[in-house]
Amino acid sequence: MDSLQDIKQIIGEAKNICVIPSENNEPESLTATLALFYTLKELNKNVNLIIEEFPEKFNFLIPSLDFISQPKNFVISIPRKVADVSQVYYEKNEDNLKIHLTIDRGNIKKDNISFYFSDTKPDLTITLGIKDFQSQLLNKLDSFGFILDSPILNIDTSAPLSASNQGNKKFGQINIIKNCSLSEIILDIIKSIGENLINKNTANCILTGLTIYYENFQNPKTTPEVFELCAFLMKKGANREEIIENLYQTKTQDMNFSEKEIVNK
Repeated sequence: MDSLQDIKQIIGEAKNICVIPSENNEPESLTATLALFYTLKELNKNVNLIIEEFPEKFNFLIPSLDFISQPKNFVISIPRKVADVSQVYYEKNEDNLKIHLTIDRGNIKKDNISFYFSDTKPDLTITLGIKDFQSQLLNKLDSFGFILDSPILNIDTSAPLSASNQGNKKFGQINIIKNCSLSEIILDIIKSIGENLINKNTANCILTGLTIYYENFQNPKTTPEVFELCAFLMKKGANREEIIENLYQTKTQDMNFSEKEIVNK
């Protein structure tokens, strides 16, 4: 199961979806994650993003935090064999939340306490740019164990334009690994579901990813087809000037080419 039709089917059947970008210095995975997030929201899916933080330069792409779902059911666990807790209460002020425990027996140490989320297991977990899923979650299984055993859609590129290329371990039930950017893969997936889903926010995220991957289109591997994709995304509402200003802290006119030049490629 690795065709676009298969992906369309499994996304269509899922209601609760968890999306996880790479943490290993792959900023394009973050923009691809946001593009997918906007698309899944358009499809009325419940979407959880598993990510610690977005770089400041991507703030212009990020929706209101009220619009983003993250795991919320946080659990603090203490084994009964370590201590018997008879009472629990908390105090809350503007600066802190303090949880107080009354212990009848035993002695609690930091190593005895575990923290994790107990959210409902997602119908589908989608990873973007992750080579080794087990390695990325190695120290997080206590926190994100609720995603285990859910079907995984593993999306990755086999040909990064820089850095060493660690092979993908194909850990998903579905593995989409192509010799192109993550942005191009995500765009193909969204188009297969419905081109009408590509709104301004989605187009902006994908064009940002292409700009990052192709090094502001100065990389020799930039093809005419890539410029055609850029023109398509700008017609869908992507704002290249805004992207350049945020990524490179400069004005579009200071770059080597303009939007008009891209459209005319």
